[in-house]
Amino acid sequence: MPNVKIALTKMRCISETNEYSDSDEPYVLVFAAQIRNIGGLVNIPAAVTVMYGPWEDVDNGDLISTSVSIPGPIGKILNHPSENFWGLDGKPHELNNLDDVIFLTALMENDDAQAGGIRAGLHAQLFASISSYANAGMSRSSMVSHLIKDMRDILKGITVTGIPSSDDLLGVSEVRFDNDALQKVTKQTQVKNIEIKGPSDQGGHYRLRFEMNKA
Repeated sequence: MPNVKIALTKMRCISETNEYSDSDEPYVLVFAAQIRNIGGLVNIPAAVTVMYGPWEDVDNGDLISTSVSIPGPIGKILNHPSENFWGLDGKPHELNNLDDVIFLTALMENDDAQAGGIRAGLHAQLFASISSYANAGMSRSSMVSHLIKDMRDILKGITVTGIPSSDDLLGVSEVRFDNDALQKVTKQTQVKNIEIKGPSDQGGHYRLRFEMNKA
């Protein structure tokens, strides 16, 4: 398989949250993990948590993009630096099987918390969780289900991380590319679009675009 890189490349604000402020300040967290089996005896996870944003003054229709050359149909375009969450060191790496990795994303609305501290707290908790699950022999599908719940509980403040958070969680989702993406990526960019909506009393609706590219 070729070396590939995966990143969040674009995000569209379909509708803002119902907060008192005029605009949203969203940011995206991605937890990326790879599990290696050593000698059939022990599962060793490696992981990284990447943060995109926060971005200020985001309104209905705005497009957050890594490229200002791609205009949206409405709204302004906001720049952000692209950062890969695969490979785990930010550089392209070989990926042989999508079942060997787990990618989870969360969309947050920044109020007055330190987003960097939330990222660090989330990573510590999720890495502890996946280490425990992997070495308990849990299946990948079960790990994904448990980690999504863990991620949601951590970011909603149900799980105590020691880092106060008044930021609002809009939603959590797995980033799972099509099963044949690794075969097709040698010829063209593979895309995974995910829509995340906040709770009905909170509002907020965003479309996230993730891209896998051959290095």
